[in-house]
Order: sequence, then C-alpha cells, then structure tokens
Amino acid sequence: MLSRRFMLDGDIRKHQINTLKIFNDNVVEIVEGEEYDISFNSGVNNLCLKISLGNKFPKEKPHLKIVPTVSHPWVTADGDVTSAPGLLNFTVHSDLGRVVQAIIREFQRTPPPLALKQSTTISPSVPINGEIRASPINYQPFPNIKSFSPPSQIGQTSHQSAALPELSNLSIEELQFLNDNTDRQDEFISELPLIREQNKILDDVILQVEEMAVTNLSKAGKLDELKLDIEQRMETIAKLAFENERLYSIYQQLSDKYAPRKIQDELKVAAERADKESEKVAESFLSGEIDVDKFLIDFIKIKAISQNRKTKEEKLGQQLDRLEKAGF
Repeated sequence: MLSRRFMLDGDIRKHQINTLKIFNDNVVEIVEGEEYDISFNSGVNNLCLKISLGNKFPKEKPHLKIVPTVSHPWVTADGDVTSAPGLLNFTVHSDLGRVVQAIIREFQRTPPPLALKQSTTISPSVPINGEIRASPINYQPFPNIKSFSPPSQIGQTSHQSAALPELSNLSIEELQFLNDNTDRQDEFISELPLIREQNKILDDVILQVEEMAVTNLSKAGKLDELKLDIEQRMETIAKLAFENERLYSIYQQLSDKYAPRKIQDELKVAAERADKESEKVAESFLSGEIDVDKFLIDFIKIKAISQNRKTKEEKLGQQLDRLEKAGF
C-alpha cells in the first residue's frame, strides 16, 4: 500500500471515507463522498452523528453535528462537535474513522443529557448562613402579567411552564407578585424540587468529606508511629549495612590470606627458608663453631622440616591442579 504522502488528494479522500465505514457501524451515505449519518444509542437516547466533508477535506477538518443536541464539553449549543481531541488535532494523516469512533464511544461510555433550554441558570454552590446552597443567578424576569392567558385558556398554554411545572399551581395574582418581587423569586426557586435535591446532594457530599477528614485525622497518630518505626528501621538497616561492609572487608583479607594457592606459595617459601637455615648449620659445622653431635641434631631437624613443607606444597599443588581441571 502506498504511503499517504504519495497518494493523490482524491485517493486520500476515498481512504478517509473507507476508514469511516471500517471503524463504525450503521454508516448511511446521504450524499456520496460528502455527507454521512451514523445512528447509535447513548444510554436511553438515540443519537445521530452527521458528518459533512467539505471540498477541501481532508486538508480541512470535517464538520460533525450531533442530533439531537446534547450537553457535553465537546458539543456547542448548536450541536456542533468541535472540541473532541481527535478533531482538534485533525490533519491529512489522521483517520476519520478512528476520530468518529472515539467520539461515539465517548457518548456511549458517558451518555450526555439532552440539551434543554431553560429560563434560569442555577449556581451550584453559593454560601447561605454558613452552608452551601444552590441558588439561582442570572435569571430572566418572569413574563409580564399581560402575557398570561385568561384562566379559561391556561390549560391550552400549560406547555409554557413545562420547565417549571410549579408555576401551573399559582394564580395570576401570585404570578404577578412573583414577577414583581425579586426576593420571592429567589425563595420560590430555592424551594424547587430540583434545587432542594441538589442541596441535599451537596449536604451529603459535605458530610462525606467531613467524615473522611475526621477519619484521616484519627489516623494521624498511627501514621506518625509508622513513620517513626520506618525511620528507626532505616537507621538499623544503615548500621547493619556498615557492619556488613566491615565484616566483608575482613572476610576478603582472610580469604586472600588463606587462599589455597596462597598457602602453597607460603609452604614453598617456608621450605626454602628451612633449606637456608640448614646451609647455615652446615657452614657453622665446617667452620668449627659447633661439634658433630649438635650439627647432626640441628641439621636433621631442619632438613625434616624442609622436606615436610616441600611434600605438603607438592601435594597441595597437585590437588589444586586436579580441582581446576574439574572446573572448581
């Protein structure tokens, strides 16, 4: 297969489309070579990823749109997928199929909620009386009283309060009062089931964090004891290591001193020294310094020692030679 750098633009475009079909299921061709749809399940929702390939593709990024629009960091308010990592770094050498596959897997692994347009924006954590509570911010005023339908038509326009069904239970006067009173709006929104549920979740999380903090603090003493024990053991290890080095040095000295070849050399030197002593005894006898009896006693004794050392040196050498030949 030719490398992409040697392929024509048309061939690269076909290759990219082929990877789209290879790495993904349910690929539907809307316009040949330009538009494709991929339907997939994301949790309980059925989503469709629309893929549009411009005239300059793959030199320019593909346009991806998710239908219906979902709330996800990768997706804009219009449903355009713009912040997926593979899409941000898309080049001619990227694989369209793998990029789309990664996006679909992200939506399947972590199903995003469908995007809903609401008239209020909720701040997740605003401290009230020392406690963290979710409270409304940046809300838009409720519609003016003139925009409400007469009581006989409320049933026909109930869809207007679908985002806040609690409004359906209020009279026109209550709605007017709520619309004109900012403080009452804050209280009303704070009492919404969704906000109360968020506050409950926050309280539970805070309680869990406090319990974890208490648990961690209760283990501080034990942790200090373990640290001290480790430090003491490290000191013991350091002392043992120093003692080990000292003993190893002594061992090396003794090992060199009592090595078999070293002993053989010492026996040879000792035998030569005994021979020299016997020669001195003979010279003393010849010069008349000692009599015959003393000469015989000393000479025989020294010669016996010399011969004994030579015999030991010879036998030890033979044994060592045999061991070396045997591989020891």
